[in-house]
Amino acid sequence: MKSKKEQKAKSQPQNGKKASTESATVKAVKPKTESKNTIKQVVIEAITANSAITNDELITAVKGQFPKSAFKDSHAAWYRSQARKGLLTGTPIEIPSQTRKQSKNAN
Repeated sequence: MKSKKEQKAKSQPQNGKKASTESATVKAVKPKTESKNTIKQVVIEAITANSAITNDELITAVKGQFPKSAFKDSHAAWYRSQARKGLLTGTPIEIPSQTRKQSKNAN
C-alpha cells in the first residue's frame, strides 16, 4: 500500500507546479450589450426613468423581465431606500416620499 506522500506525489504534475482548474477552463464572458440582466439593473432603470414610481409599477417592471422572481413590496421598498442613499448607482437618486395610507380608525 502506498503512503500518503507517494499518492500525493503522483497526483501533482511533473513540472512541480500545482494544477489549476481555473486556468485550464475558459470562463464564459457575458457580452455587455445586454442592458437588463439583473433585477438591480431593472430597478435602477425604472427608478431613474420615473422617481415617483409606485411599488406595484416597480414589481410589474421586474416581473416583466423575471417572471419567476419573488420580488414583492418589501423588496421594492428596500431598493428605493438604497437608491435614496446612493448605494445602487453611487449617487443618491431624489425620490419623493410615498404618502402613507391612513388607517380607517384615524378618522
